[in-house]
Amino acid sequence: MEIYVVKEGDTIDRIAALYGASPLNLAWANQIEAPYRLAVGQALFIPDQTISGGRPGSRRRPRVWMGGYAYPWIDSQTLTETCEYLTSISVFSYGFTEAGELIPPEAAGEQRILDEAKRQGVMAELVLTPLGTDGRFNNNLVSVLVRNLEIQQRVIRGIWQEVQQKGYGSVDVDFEYVLASDRELYVEFVRRLRTVMHVFGIRVTVALAPKTSRDQKGLLYEGMDYRGLGEAADSVLLMTYEWGYTYEPIGLW
Repeated sequence: MEIYVVKEGDTIDRIAALYGASPLNLAWANQIEAPYRLAVGQALFIPDQTISGGRPGSRRRPRVWMGGYAYPWIDSQTLTETCEYLTSISVFSYGFTEAGELIPPEAAGEQRILDEAKRQGVMAELVLTPLGTDGRFNNNLVSVLVRNLEIQQRVIRGIWQEVQQKGYGSVDVDFEYVLASDRELYVEFVRRLRTVMHVFGIRVTVALAPKTSRDQKGLLYEGMDYRGLGEAADSVLLMTYEWGYTYEPIGLW
């Protein structure tokens, strides 16, 4: 897989010629519609030319890990088309109560994602979040969890049951706004979760907001021991989209 960053003067035809690709396949792979306008700095996915015409249902062997989050209400066509290019798909999300009971996502939507992932050979990842009833990240839920070993055991047992029953291959822990006082306890929870999941061959990753300095202040950072979490988990996902994005026109031509 290749990623190309658009430069001034580039066109779909010119970029396709550089890689010996079909301009139509290149446009389709990046969901660019006629008249195929590009923006300087735009990242384009260069499809593997061994794919049969770049159509859904064909598979390739990716040279890098490609993953993405999916809500249970994801559009079916988008799900099908996107899974073709993914190594894993993260189902957003499982929550939990103060008593340690798991709260699964909407069942029909979750199953639809799992079925499509299985059909296309994409690994499904269970995402665990401390979302409150208002849909926001709740650091009180994190505190209740990381400060009580019994509740941790219930949550981990629940995750194990879901993973075994539904065929998840990975668990992503996406806790945000963790209190600074829970910093070390959060690392210990991730380490315990990983220890149990490894017994069953399941990977554990943690999602972290990107930082621009070691001592950056703010609720997204002060409760996160980046080094400790990196050691406790199998991998780390840096959520660079936290830096922001825009829907405004940016120098199209």
